[in-house]
Order: sequence, then C-alpha cells, then structure tokens
Amino acid sequence: MQRILIAIALAAAGVFAYLQWFAEPAAPDYSIATIERRPIPKAEFFALWRETALSFCPQAQKTFGLSPAACEDYVRDKHARCVAETGASAPALLSGKAESRRYARPYLDCVLPGYFCKGVEVRDFLEAARHCRD
Repeated sequence: MQRILIAIALAAAGVFAYLQWFAEPAAPDYSIATIERRPIPKAEFFALWRETALSFCPQAQKTFGLSPAACEDYVRDKHARCVAETGASAPALLSGKAESRRYARPYLDCVLPGYFCKGVEVRDFLEAARHCRD
C-alpha cells in the first residue's frame, strides 16, 4: 500500500514538473469580437486580421482574378510590410472596437490584393481601363 502511495506521489510530481517546465504554454485565444472585454496585443491583433484576409482566398479567382494559392502567397508576403505601415502608430494593446477598425481597415486595404487583369494588379478604374481591355 505504501508503494502505491509513493508511486502516485511520484507520478503527480512528474506530471506537475512536466507541465511547469517542459510543456508548451497554452496560447491564449484572442478574438476581435471580445476585444472590449479582453484587449489584444498588437502582434496577435494583426495575426487575427491576417487570418481574416486569408479567408478571402478560396474565392480569389472570382474576387481578385488570382488562384487561391497565389492569393495566400500574396497575403503572406505583404503581411509584415503592411503591419509595419499600418501598425506603426498602434498601441501595444488594442482594447476597443473603434480602435480595431482604425487599424484593421488600412491593414486589409494593404494586405489584400487588388484585381489582377492579364497579370497586372489594378487598384482603380483608370488602371483597369488601361490593363483589362481585350
């Protein structure tokens, strides 16, 4: 009986030590919807919006004139530059929906592709008229 208690105590100590020093810490689940109750660090905030941008890529052929894979590459390639541009003045912790919109809109404008016509990205009507004619 004494050996069983010692084995249980050693197993509990081993599990505690593993969880305390070796296990990967659980990543906090941040959400734009709960930003008012649970502020989001800047890096996590832009990572959430990158995932939102990537969610547009399955329809990329119709929306942007790109294959879904090319859209994903485009978003991933531009992410760091767009965070640097739009997030430079962002606080370390974002805590409100109005603040979220202030930084999310320019980020999405930067990171999402424009429409591609004959391999050229067009962002306005004049560029479209120049490059998209048959």
